[in-house]
Amino acid sequence: MNENFINMYTELNRKYPDDYGRDLRIDAIDRKDRYDDDKLFDETILDVVRIYYKQQTISIERYYENNWVIEDYDYLKFEDFREVGKILSIVMKHVSRIELD
Repeated sequence: MNENFINMYTELNRKYPDDYGRDLRIDAIDRKDRYDDDKLFDETILDVVRIYYKQQTISIERYYENNWVIEDYDYLKFEDFREVGKILSIVMKHVSRIELD
């Protein structure tokens, strides 16, 4: 796994510990359809980051070159806005450090 993703998962694990089964999971996929747990995953060609929080899925996808689109597939519950915002902030902080190709 690449350094930026290791740092991102470390920070998320600190803020959202897996004490009783966590409601948070992140998947990152590069342009060659390799997931972040694949040894060949290349963060510089990152294509999609999917955030699974509770019963919701938020997808951050590369649209064109360095343009990205954020979509939610399950309609966010109002009470989850604040937490999803915090998660997005952590994810994007680490993704923004990547020198994308």
